[in-house]
Amino acid sequence: MMEGTFSKVLKMTVAEEYPALPRGGVGGLQAAKCASAFTRPGYAAVWFVLLLGCLLAPLLSAQTLTFDPAKILSQPLPKSTEPVTPLEQIYQGYVYLEPNQMRFEVLFDATTVLEWAGLPKTLSLGDGEQKALMEALAAKAGDWCRMGTVKVNEGNFLGASIIKGKPGATLPLEEGERVTTREAMVGLIWEFPLPPLPEEIVIQWKGYIQDQKRLPIRVFFGVKSELIEAVSGVSQVRWRVKDRLPMPAPLAAVPKIEALPPWRIPMASVIWFSLGLVFFLLLKGSGSRLPGGLISFLGAWLMGALVTWPLFVVDVPRGSAAPEVKEKSEAEAVLAPLLRNVYRAFDYRTESEIYDTLARSVSGELLRKLYLETLESLTLEGREGTRVTISEFSVEIMQVTQNTEGAGFIVDCQWTALGTVGHWGHAHTRVNRYKAKVTVAPEESEWKIVNLDVEEARRI
Repeated sequence: MMEGTFSKVLKMTVAEEYPALPRGGVGGLQAAKCASAFTRPGYAAVWFVLLLGCLLAPLLSAQTLTFDPAKILSQPLPKSTEPVTPLEQIYQGYVYLEPNQMRFEVLFDATTVLEWAGLPKTLSLGDGEQKALMEALAAKAGDWCRMGTVKVNEGNFLGASIIKGKPGATLPLEEGERVTTREAMVGLIWEFPLPPLPEEIVIQWKGYIQDQKRLPIRVFFGVKSELIEAVSGVSQVRWRVKDRLPMPAPLAAVPKIEALPPWRIPMASVIWFSLGLVFFLLLKGSGSRLPGGLISFLGAWLMGALVTWPLFVVDVPRGSAAPEVKEKSEAEAVLAPLLRNVYRAFDYRTESEIYDTLARSVSGELLRKLYLETLESLTLEGREGTRVTISEFSVEIMQVTQNTEGAGFIVDCQWTALGTVGHWGHAHTRVNRYKAKVTVAPEESEWKIVNLDVEEARRI
């Protein structure tokens, strides 16, 4: 039925579109064949689709498909579900030669350490992942490094840290900060004593992980550095000092206080005189006469005192005659080296050496307080071992007054201390400025800081 209807429609269409075609002959035959071909049963479905398209075309043409680029660009990009692979593996060592100390540091990329430790790979490291990563590395790394100047020795292993960035351009993590695994690194630190003027530095490294066979090591000395390399299978690497390390800076000279000459007491004469006096009083009290008379007794008594005068002389200290300090220049000449030596004490690394050096500038009651406060101000990132070495120091005296509670003077002053420390391949500079009231007094013929009230402390 449907096919018959389509055949009739097609024949009518051909007759309407081509009225000039002859009804017979070649042209008529061709038209008839054409109509007959298009009216075959197999073409019925095709013509139905075409007819449906013609009916729906006006409806579809009334709708327009539009694109808003702003809306498309504002859509969030799809997030990757696979861990990001770092651009390259990081395997770098550093040696810092500082006053009285050598420090060895090494950096690994976090991805390599995660794989080596068998920990799950992750896109980023939170507090839990960071702690697990540091503990896994620190548990096995304690004996990886040994150093010395004649032979290698065990050092003080300070543990592991998570930092971000790349070697030579690192940043510490803020508390609770989450870092992407791709930009995270794990660092290890050891410290070793360094005697003055060593001939060479000897390094032994055995922390080759994940098929690593070589560790490049950059040695920093003063403002210069050199590159050496530790190789798996070679027990030690040696770096010749060649007189390139400067001597540790000496303590600054503090003006001396002139000591008063001691009292010289002739003890033999005092004893002789005392015995003669006792003998005289006993005889007089008993009513007996002096042997040889009074004149002879007094002569013998005085003669004995003169003879024994140089035999046994005792010096009794009289203390010091501290000069009166009134001028700013006089106060600066005393206070500046005292404060400079406070910082110089922290060039030493053992607590006993630091205390002994501090005691030459600070009174005993102030020692502990100044030790803790200065140590905190000089320590980088709160981590022992990365201590700033002060290279420039200046003091400005605003006012000088006399100490009303004893000898010495009180100054209102401010001082600035600038120092640097090498860490993770680059240098950190720290500038601290303090404003304080300082009391300086003589103790055992030496000027010392006996009181320090810090009014303002700033990091510039």
